[in-house]
Amino acid sequence: MIPQAIDRYLKDHHLPYEHTIHARAIPAQRLAAAEHVSGYKVAKTVVVSLDGRLGLAVVDATHKVNLDALRRSTGAALVELVPEDLFADRFAPCEPGAEPALGLFGLPIFVDASVASQPWIVMRGGTHEDALRLDTQAWMEAEGARAVPGLAVEPN
Repeated sequence: MIPQAIDRYLKDHHLPYEHTIHARAIPAQRLAAAEHVSGYKVAKTVVVSLDGRLGLAVVDATHKVNLDALRRSTGAALVELVPEDLFADRFAPCEPGAEPALGLFGLPIFVDASVASQPWIVMRGGTHEDALRLDTQAWMEAEGARAVPGLAVEPN
């Protein structure tokens, strides 16, 4: 079940969504398989530090975050991935690693341009069993998300 705070946030912000429940899926590619969608449709949320301030980078499930592209786009001197154990409490009531990219958490959201061009996306709904399907443009506008060209890079 989606945490009540997420459901309320989406409704309060008039952001329509479809909620689905699936078998527990921790890696983003497993989420894609559980939801029967391409990994390119799954918006994977990655917590980053931009000069010591947290932010959310969103890439598709098949890619990883290009820290150099995020650095260039934001002008931050130091951009780093944040280990899960250092931010888990920040996203309560979400399970660690299942935080959706929503303004509920008060962080800037940066989205790979290829994800931003999708008509719809699937993202975690606060647990590893819940997913949200959202209209991409409506989500980006409601959340003030910023498209970043080249934010996604092929894994090594």
